[in-house]
Amino acid sequence: MEKQPLETDSLHVWWWPDRLQPTATTRRQRTDAILRTLLARYLPIDADSLLFGREPKGRPFLQHGWALDFNLSDTGGGTVLAVAWHARVGIDIERSDRTPPVARLAARWFATDEADALQQMEPECARRAFLHLWTAKEAACKATGTGIFGYLSTWRFGVDAAAASPQLHGLPAAAGDTARWRFHRLTPAPFHTVALACRDNMATPVGFEVIE
Repeated sequence: MEKQPLETDSLHVWWWPDRLQPTATTRRQRTDAILRTLLARYLPIDADSLLFGREPKGRPFLQHGWALDFNLSDTGGGTVLAVAWHARVGIDIERSDRTPPVARLAARWFATDEADALQQMEPECARRAFLHLWTAKEAACKATGTGIFGYLSTWRFGVDAAAASPQLHGLPAAAGDTARWRFHRLTPAPFHTVALACRDNMATPVGFEVIE
């Protein structure tokens, strides 16, 4: 692949569908190959020479001192990768045709008002709204690097299955001011929904598909 320019205020999202994914024995090997292939497009170093570290809760980062941030998520059908300079990004993808146990999971993981709002919806609306909430919350937790335990309920969003983008209503104090955050809803392929969280980058995400 050729080098991909990334301006300091831009935000890129890559979609790598299953049909194009590298052959690998394990999920970690597959996602590592995707990370190396795509991140090397932005950096003056070859893919095999990239060195990764992990934050205390497991969030990966580049160990080379560049201010390039990234985050990856995958599910059945494909993988998404967000890339930005001088910012923090988090991304989460889910199959939009999933049928999770909405009431049980919302009562366990979400704020009380969010769980109550879901209970008042028709089942199909509640299912879609739950997936939108879950992906937005997980993307936010991935951007900050906290993990989801103890934090999903502290990120609060509007409960609306039809909203174009997640509407932030509240966040943990350690995440900073709400004005620093932007959230986006993306649909990289049929039957997939993606939430993208970004702190300190106000750009509209530009999406790409890996080309064979």
